[in-house]
Amino acid sequence: MIHYRVSVPPKTENNMNTAVTDEKNKEITDKSYPASLYSESSAVSSAQNTPELIPSSTSSTPKFPPRRSSSADSIPLLDLLSPSNVSVELNRHKTYKWMKNYGRKLNDRRKKKFHISKEDRIKWMKVLNDKFERAYVRIDKTTKASQTEKISFAAVTYIIFLSGLVIGKHPEQFHILYTVLFAVLMPIRFITYYKIGYGFYLADLCYYVNVLLLIYIWILPSSKMLFISCASFSWGTLSFAVITWRNKLVPHSIDKSTSTFIHVLPGVVMYVITHQLPHEFKQKRFPGSVKLEHWELMHGILYTSFLYFVWQLSYHYFITIKRADQIKNGQVTSFEYLRKAFANKPIGKLVNSLPEPFPVVAFTLIQYGYQLGTMSLCPIFFQHKYAASAFVSFIFLTSCYNGATYYVDFYGKKFQKEVLRLQDELNKTESRLAEAQRSTDDLLAKQNFDGSSVSANATPKLGTTDSSVSIISN
Repeated sequence: MIHYRVSVPPKTENNMNTAVTDEKNKEITDKSYPASLYSESSAVSSAQNTPELIPSSTSSTPKFPPRRSSSADSIPLLDLLSPSNVSVELNRHKTYKWMKNYGRKLNDRRKKKFHISKEDRIKWMKVLNDKFERAYVRIDKTTKASQTEKISFAAVTYIIFLSGLVIGKHPEQFHILYTVLFAVLMPIRFITYYKIGYGFYLADLCYYVNVLLLIYIWILPSSKMLFISCASFSWGTLSFAVITWRNKLVPHSIDKSTSTFIHVLPGVVMYVITHQLPHEFKQKRFPGSVKLEHWELMHGILYTSFLYFVWQLSYHYFITIKRADQIKNGQVTSFEYLRKAFANKPIGKLVNSLPEPFPVVAFTLIQYGYQLGTMSLCPIFFQHKYAASAFVSFIFLTSCYNGATYYVDFYGKKFQKEVLRLQDELNKTESRLAEAQRSTDDLLAKQNFDGSSVSANATPKLGTTDSSVSIISN
């Protein structure tokens, strides 16, 4: 017969306190960790921790190994390193059960919120799907670039690179590049503006100055008067228009890139002719620029004023007077646009308060004063190369900054507008559904009050004539 020996420590005060503490720890552990917390592999390792009967031939009392806590600290390290060895049975956990029951109750409440038939529920889902589909199409159009925009972006970016290359390596060829770009972009501008009713914009001062510059380059390169006038207009009104009217360099838009071209490049051409070309080449190709050794301020004012009033008088005669009927019928001109744009500002209120035809006269004089003020810096740009270079660079950077602002503000606000529009549509649809639901509840309450039983098939269908409000609307 095999005898078992149990080793029992003597009952001392310290041992009794330890036993009480072990009992409390056991109760806490049993409450904190369910019995099914570990997988079978963990159960095996836990089974190894259970007391074993150690046979002893010298005593009949069985001996147990020291008891270990059943807390998480007793899990073997190798089991913790292998997540597959630990499986938590969430279906027995109280928190999981509570969340599952709460989800069922919430789902039941959501189902009971609207007493609608299956047919109406299908119609309701179709309406929502259509609204989301239209919203996705609008957002996709907002964020997706067309093939033309991609080509325009690549072309404008390359033209900027090519312009810098030509200015630095072959400045004597830059006026040719300018002429080619003008010949390509202007027909596109003419066709586009006439289609959208902006044909009268093509008679503005910026186009007039570009034509004067082409005349100087290819017809009258020896004219001192034309050189001074082109420099005054290019470094004056056209360059400052980028700041005043916020011209934007938007590479994906041919229209906005063309506007930047006709305002920025004339100043760059005059900079190249004045400071970048060798003196021998200038004497042969542009003798008018060599004749001017120092900037003549009075001659500059006289020449520029003469050419300015030639343009202004022609503009008002052929457009303001000869096309007065078209302007009254809604044809847009730069003068009418400025009158509306500055209507709430002091200068706009002053001009609009004048009797006809004095608003046109006031506009002409204000624009002429603007030209004289902006050309006052031309003597500095003519005498100092680095000042002219810094000025032209500043104008180009301003157009780039305006273009960046356009990208951020325009597309960001457009996307936000589409999201708000979708949210508004969903709110309106939800309010219609709630109103229809209230009408249905009132009818059910009335029928219950009368003692009549209402079957599910007799429930009024939303979106039909039985309901006071239709939700099936686009």
